[in-house]
Amino acid sequence: MVIQIGQGFSDDERPFVGALYWQAFRRKLKPAFSSDERGLLNVTASLRADRTFVARADASVVGMCGYRQAGFGAVSPTFAMLRGQLPFLAALRARLVLSPLARSDVSDALVLDGICVAEDQRGRGTGSALLEAASEYARASGLHAVQLTVVDTNPRAEALYRRQGFLPVDGGRMGTLASIYGFDRYTTMEKEVS
Repeated sequence: MVIQIGQGFSDDERPFVGALYWQAFRRKLKPAFSSDERGLLNVTASLRADRTFVARADASVVGMCGYRQAGFGAVSPTFAMLRGQLPFLAALRARLVLSPLARSDVSDALVLDGICVAEDQRGRGTGSALLEAASEYARASGLHAVQLTVVDTNPRAEALYRRQGFLPVDGGRMGTLASIYGFDRYTTMEKEVS
């Protein structure tokens, strides 16, 4: 099976990319929404094709990697977007619950905004290919590094990032919010590309 990495996704692929993202990050995103259906709907609607690398095998989406640029990430639901899908109070609640998870741009690094691979495709090099595409994009954009954050409940991902040359540069704890989001500790990792 040959994995091909491209930038962006088509309208037809949006539901598949949204489902991949929701499946990977459901545990920490679901508290913002009253149901899986609402969460999946909002994530899928707020996906930005211009902030993603997509892995395909046999013309099917098997993975994606989002990134931040110019203030927006792959999934950056604004209050207006949430309000378009949810009643006012539910949109306000979702915005408040999602705010501690928000990432910011870093001036000299490409900040990754979620990497996910279909469960039946894990261990086949898809994640590595997505990380390499992100590194190449950062290099071509004149940035010096790629940065990402990994949570303590995902040791397999952290091991992949370390194998790919990412090193810890920062971290923290969620404290009392750990029970809401399903993780306590997070580590920010960075890989130099220039």
